[in-house]
Amino acid sequence: MKTNALLLAGFVFLLTIPAVQAQPDAATMTRNALRDADSLIRVDSFENYSAYADLTPPSVIKYYGGKDAFVEHIRVARLRVTSTIAEPAPELKVLQLLNVVNDEWQCVIRESRYFHKADQKYHLVTYFIGQSKDGGDDWRLFDVGYNKVSNIISMFPEILGDLEIKEAVIQNIK
Repeated sequence: MKTNALLLAGFVFLLTIPAVQAQPDAATMTRNALRDADSLIRVDSFENYSAYADLTPPSVIKYYGGKDAFVEHIRVARLRVTSTIAEPAPELKVLQLLNVVNDEWQCVIRESRYFHKADQKYHLVTYFIGQSKDGGDDWRLFDVGYNKVSNIISMFPEILGDLEIKEAVIQNIK
């Protein structure tokens, strides 16, 4: 009887190991979200608009009427925050990471960077909203600075109301 109890306890223990390993790792998801946000920034800076659209949630592209219309929107919107000189890399920070259901996650990432226009220095703080449907491995993101917060629910109907989303801010640095 004691042997059966030990075997049963061992079997139950072995069954719990995969469940423990399957738990989402917030640090890994955060790292992956920052990696994909950095990719979005990079393709934006290289004006690789097709890759930019590929990193964006499909519902955002649909909101603009398809990939071509979305690319045109980004092409025009980015002109106001494109620097005339080489700038240091932006600072990125995950502010929120929320589980929607099962393997779907959403996040808010803060981007802080500087840019120059017409001999003036500006500080831009914008926010990326991200969505992962594979447990945080890959993220689709979009920049709130290229959109209006009031339109976000129309562009991204899956968004959780618990995410704190702010408008982008541009300050002139004297």
